[in-house]
Amino acid sequence: MFIKRHLKKISILISLFLPLGNFFLFTPSVLAVPFISLEKEVSLGKGADQQIVQQYGIYQDKPMQLYVNSVGQKLVSNLSDKIFRHYFFKIVDSSEINAFALPGGYVYVTRGLMAMLNSEAELAGVLGHEIAHITLHHGAKLMVRSIGAQILSIGAAVANPENAGQWLLVSGAMFQQINLGYGREAELESDAQGMLTSTESGYHPVGIVNFLKNLRRQEVMTGQSYHSFQASHPDTKDRVIKAGLMSSSVQRKKSNFVHNREVYLSKIKGLVYGGKLQGKIDKNETPQYVDVYKVKPGDTFQSIAEKELDDRKKDLDISVLNGRRESSQPVPGELIKLIREGTYQGEKSIKLQIKSIQ
Repeated sequence: MFIKRHLKKISILISLFLPLGNFFLFTPSVLAVPFISLEKEVSLGKGADQQIVQQYGIYQDKPMQLYVNSVGQKLVSNLSDKIFRHYFFKIVDSSEINAFALPGGYVYVTRGLMAMLNSEAELAGVLGHEIAHITLHHGAKLMVRSIGAQILSIGAAVANPENAGQWLLVSGAMFQQINLGYGREAELESDAQGMLTSTESGYHPVGIVNFLKNLRRQEVMTGQSYHSFQASHPDTKDRVIKAGLMSSSVQRKKSNFVHNREVYLSKIKGLVYGGKLQGKIDKNETPQYVDVYKVKPGDTFQSIAEKELDDRKKDLDISVLNGRRESSQPVPGELIKLIREGTYQGEKSIKLQIKSIQ
């Protein structure tokens, strides 16, 4: 009975995101993927995970990795149906602003995305979105649509990744397709499902809304798109509007949500900023890192930029980095992010070797 009520709740929330013509009710049959069992999805994810780690590298900060994993596992624990036994959450060493998921329970966020987020609620919204891609089998469905014939012809390679040559063909094609995005409806589904999952875990639904708004500012200012937005993706502005409507609906039903902004900022202090992009390092670029500053009475973004960064013109950079409008000003006592030059001198963590569970 609980599951039926839960599914009904999901369908109502999804209707806020999808046009009436595309509205549907989640049922077990909707989640079925022809030709690919759950075991094969796990095999697909596990094989491609090795390529992701090799291509990007794991960001070497154990406490931060454990923190992201703890938020992800909290979200998973509140799923009505986990689908898969294990879920893995990893920060990869890239300055691009991105997050993506592989079939079978593998979720990745870049350190560039971590630097852009401003609260644990925002992180939960992003992770919830990627978890939804997994539980709704978007990756597996994409595989069937794009290279279904290959899957049928080399099914043994999917079930048994030791066939290296054939396996690389499948997992490589899968990652290329996923990185291009799942399409408009799948992204909107995941926005809605991700918000539901994060709010069920106690996080404020406006977290994902704030993330999308800041993402929009980043796109306008830098031209850098999140999750390789293509023509098939919903425009970020459209996603902001739909997420805002859903957030308002959720807030009317419940009020005791958390943002955990200060917790989040304390966790990312010292995060490497810029530099490495998809495994490539610009040796001529000055090292930078994320620092956290406590606002003092009388501070403005202009005075902070001049006092802390020796450049008053960086006030806009600070406001955007912290998800603020140009006309806003910081509040005494709050924590804000700054980007400093140099290498963070705090405690260093041991080298990480994150392995999948067999």
